[in-house]
Amino acid sequence: MLAGAAAAAALVLAAPVAASAHVHAEPSSTEPGARADIAFAIGHGCDGSPTTAVEIEVPAEIAAVGLIANPGWDVAIDTADGTRTVVFTADEPLPDGVRDTLELSATLPDDAADGTVLAFPTRQVCEVGESAWTDADQASDTPAPIVTIGAADAHGRGADAGHDAAAGAKGADSDASAATAGDDGAAAMPIAIAALVVALAAAALAAVAAVRRRA
Repeated sequence: MLAGAAAAAALVLAAPVAASAHVHAEPSSTEPGARADIAFAIGHGCDGSPTTAVEIEVPAEIAAVGLIANPGWDVAIDTADGTRTVVFTADEPLPDGVRDTLELSATLPDDAADGTVLAFPTRQVCEVGESAWTDADQASDTPAPIVTIGAADAHGRGADAGHDAAAGAKGADSDASAATAGDDGAAAMPIAIAALVVALAAAALAAVAAVRRRA
């Protein structure tokens, strides 16, 4: 019974590790037409073997692709049969279990509707063997990294991020103005009370003076 419980616990603990083992794409923006830096997270080798290269196929819908310097990696772009592939070659093999991110720049299609999925089939080459992250089915064991147009990115930003930020800033300004007005009103209250006291005292003195004159 204890052995069964231990096995079940092992499966529960292994599930998140397996889920995080895939290569994930994290764009800086998902807005149509945006120039986005896309980071591809590599968190493991091939069945324990260190990674020596990563080849990322660029979707045909991407208008333009740019190379970004990644420390510890040589980067180049290969064009064959109309397919663009960004190739990262490690200066030193990346040990299994050591996480790294590889970035490229891409201009997202400006006519893509929100929800459009762009797949980046990825081939991970290791000292021994390789892993092909190319399956369009995201529920498979080897899903291709994807970017979804209009979806929130890793930082919580989406196509409406600019609008939301502007609205938030405007709201913050309004709140600040209201707070300032409240502070000014609070500061003015003692002055008004003092002026009222002075006016009442002056009226009282005038009344006493008038009585004395009649006497």
